[in-house]
Amino acid sequence: MAKGDAEVKVTAPPDLVRNRKARPDAWEAEIIKTKLLDPQRPKGQSYSAVVDTNDRPAFRIMVPEYYAASCLACHGSPKGEMDITGYPKEGGKLGDLGAVISITLYH
Repeated sequence: MAKGDAEVKVTAPPDLVRNRKARPDAWEAEIIKTKLLDPQRPKGQSYSAVVDTNDRPAFRIMVPEYYAASCLACHGSPKGEMDITGYPKEGGKLGDLGAVISITLYH
């Protein structure tokens, strides 16, 4: 990986983030809210744009990931119950947006 020229992060809607380092930045949070959680948008469709990031032009792409059956043991119901790792379950359902792969390529 070219240090400083590219970044890859797994993030999620803010209310689902377990690791504070994985919190979405302002642009990611806006795209999650307005694009990836939009019920009118085709499910699974990524979103990309060229935007200024850290005072540099960058190509950014957000790739949605959805809860599979295997995810629900930790991220499913009942919401608030502790999972095997000691985190409270999110109450997710099969097919809900659970994470986003965020890639930034600086120009």
